[in-house]
Amino acid sequence: MKKRPFIDAADAAALTAQKYISARWSARVRALLGTTALAIILTVPSVVEPSHAQVSGENLFGAGEVNPAAQMLLEADELIYNEEENSVAAVGNVQLAYDGYTLVAKRVTYERATGRVIATGAVEIVEPNGNRVFAEEIDVTDDFQNGFVDALRVETPENSRFIAESAERRDGELAVFNNGVYTACEPCKESPAKPPIWQIRSNRVIINNTTKTVSYEGASFELWGKPIAYLPRFSHGDPSIKRKSGFIFDTPGQSPELGVHGGLAYFWNLAPNYDLTLGGRYYSKQGFMGYGEWRHRTENGQYSLSFYNIEQRQPDEFDENTIDRNADHRTAFTSSGKFNINPRWQFGWKALAQSDDNFARTYGIHSFDTREITNEAYLTGLNGKNYFDARAQEFLIQDFQDDQLTNNLYPGQDRFQDQQALLLPLFDYNVVSEENFAGGQVSIDVNVVNIDRSEVDIANFDAGVGLTAPNERYHGLEGNYTRASSEAEWKASSIFNGALLTTSLSVRGDAIGPNTERLDTEYNPLTSDESIYRAMPAAMFEIRYPLISSHGMASHIFEPIAQVIVRPDETNIGEFQNEDAQSMVFETNNLFERSKFSGFDRVEGGSRANIGFRYSTSFNNNISVDIVAGQSYHLHGKNSYAERDLVNAGIESGLETDRSDYVASIEFDTGSGLAIGLDGRFDEQDLGLRSGVVGARYIDTSISLSGSYIFIGEQPRYALSEDRHEIRGSASLRLTDRWRLFGNASYDIQNDNTFARGVGIAYDDSCTSLSIAYQQAESRYTGDASDQRITFRLGLRTIGETQFEGDLYDPEQNN
Repeated sequence: MKKRPFIDAADAAALTAQKYISARWSARVRALLGTTALAIILTVPSVVEPSHAQVSGENLFGAGEVNPAAQMLLEADELIYNEEENSVAAVGNVQLAYDGYTLVAKRVTYERATGRVIATGAVEIVEPNGNRVFAEEIDVTDDFQNGFVDALRVETPENSRFIAESAERRDGELAVFNNGVYTACEPCKESPAKPPIWQIRSNRVIINNTTKTVSYEGASFELWGKPIAYLPRFSHGDPSIKRKSGFIFDTPGQSPELGVHGGLAYFWNLAPNYDLTLGGRYYSKQGFMGYGEWRHRTENGQYSLSFYNIEQRQPDEFDENTIDRNADHRTAFTSSGKFNINPRWQFGWKALAQSDDNFARTYGIHSFDTREITNEAYLTGLNGKNYFDARAQEFLIQDFQDDQLTNNLYPGQDRFQDQQALLLPLFDYNVVSEENFAGGQVSIDVNVVNIDRSEVDIANFDAGVGLTAPNERYHGLEGNYTRASSEAEWKASSIFNGALLTTSLSVRGDAIGPNTERLDTEYNPLTSDESIYRAMPAAMFEIRYPLISSHGMASHIFEPIAQVIVRPDETNIGEFQNEDAQSMVFETNNLFERSKFSGFDRVEGGSRANIGFRYSTSFNNNISVDIVAGQSYHLHGKNSYAERDLVNAGIESGLETDRSDYVASIEFDTGSGLAIGLDGRFDEQDLGLRSGVVGARYIDTSISLSGSYIFIGEQPRYALSEDRHEIRGSASLRLTDRWRLFGNASYDIQNDNTFARGVGIAYDDSCTSLSIAYQQAESRYTGDASDQRITFRLGLRTIGETQFEGDLYDPEQNN
């Protein structure tokens, strides 16, 4: 064998000219053919994301960038110089390596007179990205203007494949693929000639490098070798054009009130950093909805503006006394934005404005189709351990019920929406000292809020009784509420004789300004709107004594914990609103918190001790056990959790007595798929279960199971006169290597009702994912259906995913 490690630059360029065209007639071509063809034949993503329909990639048929300093290594049985024909040929077991590319062929010839490079005989090229290109013959001019490839086959590292009978390049402008086929499916091992699950076939693909367009002739999408969709001719921008004006298809759908729907939009690529989309969606029962979206990306962020408008053709398809039925002309405007002022500061917003309270939810406006929407503008900053957050928030409730027809407190007003708070501003600031002060770390927390509400929000309302009704809870009062809170804490830790000692000194101050309506009435139990000022100094001492044991089979850590907090009583309880500390759940997660309230409107007062332990063990076979348990003791002063505020926070929490309920949690993990967790609160006198959760999961190669049992004891002060028991579960069973069955259910034991259930089947392989699922929801108490829908999803690897969702629930038929 003759070896010639280095050859002259002219011969090197000529002999490797085929590299450029082969590199371009590879994965990029099959990606273009596959992605675009299927996106047109099936659907493209939602109208509000038009850029997703554009094919990305670089110019298909230009010269690739190579390292001019790269050297070529050529190995062949023979290297033949033919002076008569003015050619150079490498013959027999040719292997050529250059700048990350490797070529294997039986013969490679460079014809100097014509400038042609010809590789023949089982040609294989391995590209730097892992693509493998196979051909019987590659013939290309050394200026890349013209070329031909016979029997082209490309395989990528991701196991996608592109095949063409032939490919040619004309005058440096056009590239033509004849009878091309693309698929991301692996060939059948038992029968490689068997058609894959899906493939895209086209008679010709023509790429024009001058006009930057790709045209298709006779394109079809095939399942198991059978065509199911066909387009005789279409074109789009080539992959080097990341954004190009064109049409976008909307995802189809169906619902009993709206009917069958689908749509089309036009995307204008006005500039590389801004665009406009205008389109429409037609509903067979409600008519045409027009929409538009403007998007703009700047140097430090981006924003969008959208509008939607429809004149409902058949509003009587909706149920009576609903917003959807009583609103004929419906309009919505949405906007969002996010900007990085600098590496530490960020500004943004998200907003929805609509003509009624349920338009965006009913018509599935992207990002605004849920029941609860938060309009907000914010400014945040993060620098090391310091954090700043200032925002304005408006909470929207999208509800189908027309409360203006059923509101007894404020006739003619939308009760649910008017009960929602408007926060302007909400301000949080936290700073932590970088250096120790007197052996400890100093931190400062600041929280400021101003809240407006148009209507009182009362749970368990008993007209004419007011706060004397023990179960009545005022979640929000009509009027204005302002509070400014600040807390400074010094905290130091040290180790003494194996024990971890922590000392904390803190002081907190609050300034509160209620300004409510209807004072001292059944709608407002407050008797005064005078400003309130309160302070809460506290001293905390904690000791932890970890005991560690290890032997041949396992290691153990047992850590007793004792914590004592000394402070005065909480003042002014029930004299102002409780807006942000309404949730009160006593569990192991907050056993050792200085204040177990969830917000700033309440603060734990009186001296208290928290006692408990943590235990964990880990075995060599990966089994582990973690246990936390303890109890809290009210030592002196007024017990904050026994004092009633406007929402009964703390009442029946297990902390309202001098000796609290016991709390415990256990987590057991086998390390082989099975895990069990228990979390409970137990009566401090008889250890009866007051609340608890038992959860378990099991996962292996063929089955996945998860389930939970939830128990909440009766809470008369919260209008829960009976215990509540609930079971939830989900499962996924693999029927074969590719098929699996899945389902879920939620069962209310007390009301003997399965209030949620679902079932589905899915198929997954190397190139295709398919699923069909049915979901149904019912009222927990009556068992009446409230939602029924079926979802079909199809995903093709390297192509994309489409989904169809049909709403089967008809309110009129269920009334």
